[in-house]
Amino acid sequence: MERYKFTFADGSSTEELYDSDNEAIVAATALNGGSSRDLYVQRYDHRGSLLPTKLPPGGHRGTRCAKIPATSAVDRVAHVSTVAEPGAGGLRGV
Repeated sequence: MERYKFTFADGSSTEELYDSDNEAIVAATALNGGSSRDLYVQRYDHRGSLLPTKLPPGGHRGTRCAKIPATSAVDRVAHVSTVAEPGAGGLRGV
């Protein structure tokens, strides 16, 4: 488990232990009334320095179901092919 610091919009903060950045972000969002607006979640490294975690653009929107295997961007791209369409003047995804 790693130590995380949550800083809220009003300037208050708290520290908690979590197994992952995602778990910490979900918990911080819940503590912030379900919103990630003006919420900062940071993780302490082994020297005690704070490292930022990555909230997606627009804030946190939930987690992936553990029963669905994660795929990388390479896997998703590998399933898309492009073909030239005669007279279309370009490529289209298939």
